[in-house]
Amino acid sequence: MNLIYKFPDLAFFLGEYRLQEARTGLLQKLNQFYQNKKNREILVFFDGKKDLISDCYSEVRDGLSIHYSHEKKADELIIGYLSQSPIPAQCLVVTSDKEIISFARRIRAKRITSEEFYSEWKKAEELDDETDFMKMKEGLTSTSDEDYWERQFLS
Repeated sequence: MNLIYKFPDLAFFLGEYRLQEARTGLLQKLNQFYQNKKNREILVFFDGKKDLISDCYSEVRDGLSIHYSHEKKADELIIGYLSQSPIPAQCLVVTSDKEIISFARRIRAKRITSEEFYSEWKKAEELDDETDFMKMKEGLTSTSDEDYWERQFLS
């Protein structure tokens, strides 16, 4: 949840009690951010159930491994996963929860805060936008002022 709140559009969904849309939006952003990074397993932990009547604890969607805590807190699932990880130093934990950050530090897992992740995501998004703009701009031909006025008056 602390990561969802960093994205203004997703935080809006939460403010409107549209949890499912906020979760889906986060999954799309994670998928977009990590799409070019090969050999990565991305696990996402959500508090509660998938929806009110679901008994789904885990699922894989678009290459993301999604886990729902049901009666537990997602924090417990994250700590449990890290505890059972054969090489915790290969794990990157994204959270602003101090307990999880402290645990990850003790087992030498990599960690970044939700704020740092959002900042990295924002930079990547701006770079993608700039790249798209440059590709679009390449398709345009530049003309001199003389060519422009000649077309205006002689056409």
